[in-house]
Amino acid sequence: MSKIIYDVIQRFEVENGVPRLISTNIQVIEGGEDLMSLAISMLEKLGFYDKFEENRTSQYIGYRLKNPGKGAKRYQLVLAQRKEGLCISIPKNVLQPDILELTCETEGDLIDCGDHFEHYTTNILGTFWVLPSKEDIFLKAMQSHYPKILNGEIRGRFSLNSYYSYVDHEGTSWGDIISMSPKEFKIEELGSINSYLVIEEDKLFPYTWQVCISSREVLEEFFGCFAKILMEKQ
Repeated sequence: MSKIIYDVIQRFEVENGVPRLISTNIQVIEGGEDLMSLAISMLEKLGFYDKFEENRTSQYIGYRLKNPGKGAKRYQLVLAQRKEGLCISIPKNVLQPDILELTCETEGDLIDCGDHFEHYTTNILGTFWVLPSKEDIFLKAMQSHYPKILNGEIRGRFSLNSYYSYVDHEGTSWGDIISMSPKEFKIEELGSINSYLVIEEDKLFPYTWQVCISSREVLEEFFGCFAKILMEKQ
């Protein structure tokens, strides 16, 4: 049975040291679903607690292996309830094979790299996990703004720079990238925010990446992929 979570904001005025309630604002959070409870329930059904032990704090719930090998006592999964949704942190090496990283090259001064010089600086525009069920939607949006960049792929590292080519007076073909500033990239160009998750660094656990989920459907799909991977890797 799902729970309902409310945000309750009460305002008081104090006169002569006596507080008096003047207003109460009650708001249901994200459709009334308790994503933390749902996540725990999903882990139980997957048999996650057979291999992992739970540690609860006021800020998060962390999961580490019950019988870790030497030097393997880090959390493999961290859940943290925030106002914007349920934040989930997973080690980078687990997420890495399934992420999409978008970059751009910006032309600048010559940079001495030791054995060669570079004209361009590589800028990371964002790191994302594309929902497998929304792959077609995501690729369609990308194709409209950045054609022939992803070529049907939703994993790996891709530069969004355009290319130009020309033929010199001797008939030789040449080509190069067109410099792109990070400011030219707009996250809205990726299409519906329901088709992907933005991956951020977790400052509390720097060996992990973090996503923030605000819907039951996305949580089920994300856990369906990565909770199983965590269990299979152990």
